[in-house]
Amino acid sequence: MKELPLVIKETPVAAVEGLAKAYTLRRGVLGLGKELVHALAGVTFQVRRGETLGVVGESGSGKSTLGKVLLRLVEPTFGRVLWSGIDVTRMPERELRKHRRKMQIVFQDPHSSLDPRMTVRDIVGEGLVLFGLAEKSALEDRVVEMLRRVGLDGSMMDRYPHEFSGGQRQRIAIARALAVEPDFVVCDEPVSALDVSVQSQIVNLLEEIQEDSNVAYLFVSHDLRLVEVTAHRTAVMYLGRIVELGPTDRVAERRLHPYTRALFASSPPHPADKQRTKRALPLAGEPPSATRPPRGCPFHPRCPEAEKGTCDADVPTLEPSPDDSSHRVACFFAF
Repeated sequence: MKELPLVIKETPVAAVEGLAKAYTLRRGVLGLGKELVHALAGVTFQVRRGETLGVVGESGSGKSTLGKVLLRLVEPTFGRVLWSGIDVTRMPERELRKHRRKMQIVFQDPHSSLDPRMTVRDIVGEGLVLFGLAEKSALEDRVVEMLRRVGLDGSMMDRYPHEFSGGQRQRIAIARALAVEPDFVVCDEPVSALDVSVQSQIVNLLEEIQEDSNVAYLFVSHDLRLVEVTAHRTAVMYLGRIVELGPTDRVAERRLHPYTRALFASSPPHPADKQRTKRALPLAGEPPSATRPPRGCPFHPRCPEAEKGTCDADVPTLEPSPDDSSHRVACFFAF
């Protein structure tokens, strides 16, 4: 498990408060019918400098949407987004552009996230030019330095993305994101499209860069075991809500929410599981539709511990564990 950085009273590098996102879905032959897709509902958390917050959950839980809304690549419906204490929720694009240098993203698939018509020199150097950080010979030196930093040779600058392997392309994507010296990077499933051996290389690279630059990460993944060894804290998401949040080792060991236990039960066995006290619960059925979320706790239709009249009536809020305020869970019967 990764140890949490030293707690210093400073402004979080990224934060969201009561964040919600709903999409309008058109139905019918003429597209006249409309339905709302509730992708996020009341999400609140903070990430401080040098920290990795892992975000896990099934497909459709809102993980990727969360990262995109936090960076304002997708506009939030309700709630606030703060970058280093600055509220950017409704900030005009012209003004927002001044702050974008500090917030970057590494996408899941480097094949589609890199422009095939641009050389590596242009891909990595684009942000440096856009933000006025380097030009001419200084620009080339910075690109060479960034490529070296991610384990690539400067002689590769004039090649195109298709001339590289998947792992090398992801290294280029990381170099592009980090070239402008951001404070915060959303890593949206950054290794899921790569071979297992390459996954390890990329994760180690991200950790080395974090140690050198103190950058913060939002690490989105469906791989619980990967998040266990990568993240300082972990947020478990279900149907657009965070249902458990806390230090990664405590979330993995205690598994206070039934959904968290079900996720671990569906993962490959781990030797340490024998030492963990919470029993694994089977996860039955499919997640409810985001267009018609169930009343009450969103997990109650699939929860083996749900109680009628409570779980199907009210939505539980994230509450701290009685013996550990840093570990929070949204369940009526967690304690």
